[in-house]
Amino acid sequence: MFMTFARPEYARPSWEAIKKAQPKVLYFYSNKGRTEKEGECARNEEIRSYIKEIDWECDLHTWFRDEYVDVYTSLLGAKQWAFKNEETLIMLEEDCLASQAFFEYCDHFLQLYRDEKKIGFITGNNYTGGFEPKGADHFITRSIHHFGWATWKDRWDTYDYNLNPYSIINAGYIEKYFEDDYLLGKYYKYLHKEVAPFVLKTGCWDYLKVLNQFRDKTYAVTPIYNLVQNVGLFGTHTDHGKGAAFELSNNEKKGGYPFNGRKIPIIPNSEYDFIESKNEGLRKKYPLFIKILRIKTKELFPNIYNALKVVYSKFISLK
Repeated sequence: MFMTFARPEYARPSWEAIKKAQPKVLYFYSNKGRTEKEGECARNEEIRSYIKEIDWECDLHTWFRDEYVDVYTSLLGAKQWAFKNEETLIMLEEDCLASQAFFEYCDHFLQLYRDEKKIGFITGNNYTGGFEPKGADHFITRSIHHFGWATWKDRWDTYDYNLNPYSIINAGYIEKYFEDDYLLGKYYKYLHKEVAPFVLKTGCWDYLKVLNQFRDKTYAVTPIYNLVQNVGLFGTHTDHGKGAAFELSNNEKKGGYPFNGRKIPIIPNSEYDFIESKNEGLRKKYPLFIKILRIKTKELFPNIYNALKVVYSKFISLK
């Protein structure tokens, strides 16, 4: 499934990768452009016109919305739409540039782990920057990255997108998920505490999916090197870039994916999780301490927190 909006500068190269792969079944989803945003409807229509380029045998399904909806409603709705008809899905947003190896990798591991319910999804992302043990063709990890991913309908159907984030955060599920990694458990607990009001307000699908993952103790199949490049540095998702760890090449030049055809025990690879989280900057103790201090102050002393927030805002405005 290709999920699009109004950024042809990113959608075009991602679409070219899909065209080259020539999927036999394609779900092409498009949110509606906003008339009040200059040029957005034209860019939106430009992307929708890509379907005219399909020149291979393809069972095409399209959902081109007639009205704009917010990004969270849009992306969750797209997945729910496609899973009404399919048992498996490979999913790419318009700013996710996949290598050709990504498609064969997803097909292979969707089949290999079809009946292993502790595997929740297959990610195309590897942000270790070079952790490739000899002989391995995949890892089982606690990855939460969905910049190009795949899963099964029976896993998707277990996710509760109406859950209250605090029901997971306050029940100890995150610490149990990272029971052998105290620092990472604390990081994710306080990250999700910090964003919980935002998640309650927006229903942001990926945060909610990850909370389901923590609760159910499911894991990801992860490639031995990165297969999808996140090219959307600015726009729908962010105004300041994602950081070098998330902008790694999709390794298209490596060619076909090196399968060995073997399953491995469904135990998260702690060495992988450690290296990736370190490479992403998640293991820095001082920023984590500041985050915890800020959240605890807001919880226990809301008046002091709000006063400090006002003072900080005024200080920033004077700079």
